Amino acid sequence: MKRRCALVVGTRPEAIKVAPVYRAILEQGVLEPVVISTGQHDDLLRDTMGSVGLPMHHDLRVMEVGQEPAGVFARVAERLPRVLRDVLPAAVLVQGDTTSALAAALIGYYAGISVGHVEAGLRSYDHGHPFPEEGNRQMIARVCRWCFAPTEAARQNLSSERIEAERIHVTGNTAIDSVIWAVGRAEASAADEPYVLVTLHRRESFGEPLREILAGLRDFLDRRSDARAVWPMHPNPNVRRVAEEVLGGSQSVRITAPLGFVRFAALMAKARVVLTDSGGIQEEAPSLGKRALVARETTERPEAIESGQNWLVGRTADGVADALERAWSEPPYLGPVPAASPYGDGHAGARIAEIVARELCG
Repeated sequence: MKRRCALVVGTRPEAIKVAPVYRAILEQGVLEPVVISTGQHDDLLRDTMGSVGLPMHHDLRVMEVGQEPAGVFARVAERLPRVLRDVLPAAVLVQGDTTSALAAALIGYYAGISVGHVEAGLRSYDHGHPFPEEGNRQMIARVCRWCFAPTEAARQNLSSERIEAERIHVTGNTAIDSVIWAVGRAEASAADEPYVLVTLHRRESFGEPLREILAGLRDFLDRRSDARAVWPMHPNPNVRRVAEEVLGGSQSVRITAPLGFVRFAALMAKARVVLTDSGGIQEEAPSLGKRALVARETTERPEAIESGQNWLVGRTADGVADALERAWSEPPYLGPVPAASPYGDGHAGARIAEIVARELCG
């Protein structure tokens, strides 16, 4: 019987970035992948798993209305051990920096199971930005057998924290695998008028920072009659309430429900500019030749900032509006996809699957 590899996901970005690893494990045929959903973001997660072809073998169903990180952690810690006793995996793989990832990594570690961290080594070294993600990813690294670093800079971060060299593997980022996969499956459509793609949802943006960012978007749209914005909006009421306050009934902003990943990737591929506080989109946009304006004070993904592909624009109305104006005035990218990117070549999932299979099965 094949040894099993458990892949734990709890949120939409985790599903997107774990799917390439799942597909690669299946294709290699050495290990049996078992997907465990924590259900941290239940409806969004289910829809996304379906859109990226990721099955749900076990579901912990931890989501509650008005949940806080401590509650999510407690429910994962209570429910995951029973599933692991049934599955008996040789490895547990987690992705990113969510509460689900931290809880699953620690529970796997406590059970004596080899833990792998997909997208290890990202650091802002500012525990408030992003919160609680920065603390989560630093803690996950301590208990891992495998730290799958997406870039050389991530490897250097881990090394500086005295993570042993044999535990660190530079693989590229599975986000690139997924966005290339999705764009290749998206239906062709006629070109629409140019637009800014907006994704804003991070906890540290809630309240006044989000008001400032959206005021900058509103001011830019008021200046430019040729510009529109499209926003597949996260269902969090902290986001929706501020959007209604600042944008009101603006005819220049089209707000949609959250989209499946293939449809979202197609929307990003056609956008003129991207305005985001997301982590994953900072990685995906450069591979599609898009300028991402990062509406944050710091980022744990500095590589595309340093290369000039993304801009760190802060969270003031004037800063966001001016950056949108400059980016909108640039000529659109017309080159091949994937475009050159510091985050990888689209084969990270295969590298991760090969490393785990080799070290578990020889």
